[in-house]
Amino acid sequence: MISVLIVDDEKLVRDTLANYINWGELGADAVYLAENGVCALELAEKVQPSIVITDIKMPHMGGMEFAQFIREQFPGSRLVFLSGYTDKEYLKGAIHLHADGYIEKPLDLPEISSMVRQLVCLCLREEAQKNPELFFYHGDTKAALLNKEVFTLTKTDLSQIRALLGTNDETALLLALHSLCARIRRCEGTPPDYVRNVYSQLGLLLESAAEFHGAAKAQAAGGAFVYMTAQMECLKDLENELLRIAELLYEEIRERDFDPVSQVNGYIQAHFTESTVTVDGIARDLNFNTSYLCAVYKKKTGQTINAALTKARIERACELLKEPARKLYEVGACVGYTNGKYFTRVFTKETGISPREYRERHHEAK
Repeated sequence: MISVLIVDDEKLVRDTLANYINWGELGADAVYLAENGVCALELAEKVQPSIVITDIKMPHMGGMEFAQFIREQFPGSRLVFLSGYTDKEYLKGAIHLHADGYIEKPLDLPEISSMVRQLVCLCLREEAQKNPELFFYHGDTKAALLNKEVFTLTKTDLSQIRALLGTNDETALLLALHSLCARIRRCEGTPPDYVRNVYSQLGLLLESAAEFHGAAKAQAAGGAFVYMTAQMECLKDLENELLRIAELLYEEIRERDFDPVSQVNGYIQAHFTESTVTVDGIARDLNFNTSYLCAVYKKKTGQTINAALTKARIERACELLKEPARKLYEVGACVGYTNGKYFTRVFTKETGISPREYRERHHEAK
């Protein structure tokens, strides 16, 4: 018997799923509804659902806690999460529960029907393996569902992954990859060599993204994965390694972004035009101890933070001095020096010539 448990605190969602999907045609024998995780727990213990479709954010007991219970008590149950765009941080944790599918709100009934059909097929096949004699008594609908489906990687799939790799949304990427992997798992008729090819293509995308971001470890892991796919036999191993590389990529990006030197350089580029910028202010805004930040920066770059700030200002001043209409004191003000004489003194010290001489030489060179 195939039973479906729908858990959502919105009555409209529950009623829509219950009444506007032809569950019998999809192969489900019974559909149960619950308005939160607590009610769902009681139902689940009674009916031991084959498929659970649950919202993530609900009162009393959320979908994550309930799903954890399902995984522990009924490991054979198929799990599908309903979510809104704002739930993506929650879905990052849901990935580790190895969900069989994710559906974003507002609901797409054809998408849900297709996913349920595939999950019913998997449930029936597992039931057939345990009790093959029972399947002599299944109707035509269920017999038809036993035909194994074949997965196809589309251009849309690849475009979605490429687009997400161009963002900093780690959760969205992991969710998309996990959903893709879940689709592959559901389509049991897919030839193994084609599955390996799909994972190889996904590995290449991760390798390219890692190269772009300068993430050396993830790039190496992605390259190795592309070659490993030909030898890997376990589908779960392919999925876990792909997700591991994606997580490694974002881990390296975070390490780069949180590197004190990178943060200081980024801050300087964003604020060097402001006359009030100080080393103490930079350290405070970046949440570092001033002495620690100065020591680390000097050790890694060979120069002080003040020197880096001055360099950025003078480089920009050189560009502005090529514009004849700008007065010298205006150039100084544009790069954070409110005192024209002080600007001239600093510029002369850094370049060996005064701002006026620099402009004249540039004009003569033209």
